[in-house]
Amino acid sequence: MSDSNEPDIMYHGAEWFEKNKSKLLYGALAVIIGVGGYQLNANNQAESRAASESALFAVQLDGTNLVEIAGAYAKVSTDEAGKPVAERALILSAKTWLEATDYDKAQAAFKSYLGQHADGSWADEAKLGQAICQEVKGDPTGAISEYQSLINSTNAIIKNRATSLLEAAQTKLDPLVAKPKPPVQPEAPKPEA
Repeated sequence: MSDSNEPDIMYHGAEWFEKNKSKLLYGALAVIIGVGGYQLNANNQAESRAASESALFAVQLDGTNLVEIAGAYAKVSTDEAGKPVAERALILSAKTWLEATDYDKAQAAFKSYLGQHADGSWADEAKLGQAICQEVKGDPTGAISEYQSLINSTNAIIKNRATSLLEAAQTKLDPLVAKPKPPVQPEAPKPEA
């Protein structure tokens, strides 16, 4: 620092402030309004997420009838469309329909999930659920194809489950290698004459 600048700031600082005080006040006011708006927006988003999560949590506490629970999850998914909780509610609905053995609704929900969230967090689970529905509904070749695609999943649980289900499905379909021989029946003792 040079000595020539210090006296100028010291002597002319009050003068500069007086000349620019309205700009400084408006700038400070703009910063305060901007920070306040950001905080308000962040608060509203947090409240919205909390309300969405509460709707999903309420379903989990609300009953024990699987059909009602699956329907309630589907309703949350529809009501909260576009929010992260909607994706989770939809996969929970599909899995609950599967658990309730309503394979038509389960398959439709899994298909809907994959249509809306093809790269979603639970896409592999949806594919696996869809394959299970196919197998149960009498389409083992479609199920086997889906199981084979999931064998390379990065999710170890999905990979192991798909491998097990594939082996089980193929066992049901593989024809017997040879015709089984009937067991040899011991000869009945001859009555004595």
